[in-house]
Amino acid sequence: MKIFISRTFNWWEIGLIKICLISLGILFGLYFYKQLINLSLLFWMLFITIVIYFISKFLRGK
Repeated sequence: MKIFISRTFNWWEIGLIKICLISLGILFGLYFYKQLINLSLLFWMLFITIVIYFISKFLRGK
């Protein structure tokens, strides 16, 4: 029995997956707004950390 199957997706299929996940995130954000507003500082810090990582990686050229 093969549990892990290697799959290949086209660029437009990956785009559909990303749109689907973004839509799901927006829907969860709207539904759980009151619970998530308390974690907004955590989300901002996570966002800023990831942006700094990618900017530094871009500037190093790797």
